[in-house]
Amino acid sequence: MKATAHKSSRIRKWLTYALVGIVVLVLAGSAVGMVILKKHGYSIADYLPGTVPLQVSPYVQNVTRNSASILWDTTSQSDTSVNYGTTSHLGSTVSGQPGLRHEVKLTGLKADTLYYYRVQDSGPLDDVHAFRTAPGVEATVTFAALGDSGDASKAQYQMAAIIAKSHPQLVLHLGDVVYKTGAERQYDSRFYLPYKGLLSSVPFYPSLGNHDVRTNDGQPYLNAFDLPTNNPQQTERYYSFDYGPVHFVALDSELYADDHSLSTQAQKTWLKKDLDQRQCPWTIIFFHRPPFSSSLGPHPGGDARLRQDLVPIFERANVDLVLTGHQHNYERLEPINGVNYIVSGGGGADLYPIEPGKRSAYAVSRLNVLELKASPHELKVDAVGEDGAVFDSVRLTQ
Repeated sequence: MKATAHKSSRIRKWLTYALVGIVVLVLAGSAVGMVILKKHGYSIADYLPGTVPLQVSPYVQNVTRNSASILWDTTSQSDTSVNYGTTSHLGSTVSGQPGLRHEVKLTGLKADTLYYYRVQDSGPLDDVHAFRTAPGVEATVTFAALGDSGDASKAQYQMAAIIAKSHPQLVLHLGDVVYKTGAERQYDSRFYLPYKGLLSSVPFYPSLGNHDVRTNDGQPYLNAFDLPTNNPQQTERYYSFDYGPVHFVALDSELYADDHSLSTQAQKTWLKKDLDQRQCPWTIIFFHRPPFSSSLGPHPGGDARLRQDLVPIFERANVDLVLTGHQHNYERLEPINGVNYIVSGGGGADLYPIEPGKRSAYAVSRLNVLELKASPHELKVDAVGEDGAVFDSVRLTQ
């Protein structure tokens, strides 16, 4: 009996050791596995049943007075729906098509109203976010503008934080959204992550830059955004929209350089008609390459092709303000035949030298973003540096 009891005790001890060993191996394997998964951009959640991890968190696009689009990406195929409402309790649901890249359009919304939303498949995929629909022409609106941002630098994050502190209702991007080649794989680290705190609630309206069109004439850019298509070609390469008292026009300056997808004449014909039909007190046109510049960097001076082809249209239409990037510095020019021009290419990329020219009202080589405020009778533009302070300002009145 004694021998049998001793043998049973040893068996229990061996079983205990074996069980502990299995647990240790499982834990170690999980830790190693999680490290490997993290290194290659995946999460252990990708392999748990009933979960569909987000690749790109939800972001809002193309916000009008009565509609908005919600976009997000998942790492595996999933159903598409957005639950939304005017309170955090939500209540209404709109479904889309299953896939990896998701886009759901919300319609029938009320103007100048805060809406809450959450994306889901069989259950919630993320937190509740909120955005505000566009107001009417009588409102006062605040917005931001920046250019040449996307290389995932410390400076890019720094300027993104400055924009977020200003609480803009929308953001204009003046081109070169993603360096170096505008490839789809570069959007995660050079656009979605730096502006993650803004994108879920603030719509970005970009224009194509020379780096953005290096991959398939900018197709990754077109995939990333949902933009107006109010032109005969129904392209998102150039477009216009109204927000409050401002008529905004985004042009594709790369049609004069590296974008071979459309003709410059088609854009020009549309631009003239669009400007003839505008009804807002203010008109702001934005694109990448500046017609006028005192920059001494890799792209010295302004673009003569744009100066010849588009500037006369701006002048005939009494455009109030033209915003561009491309030059990695800041320059505000004295009004040229009644049109105000500002170059703001200091959103995060390496800076270029500049020397004030005869047309310069203010020129400096420093990081910068623009903070703008428009009412029906006044348009104010502040240039903000990397320290968060305003270093140049201009006020236009009607």
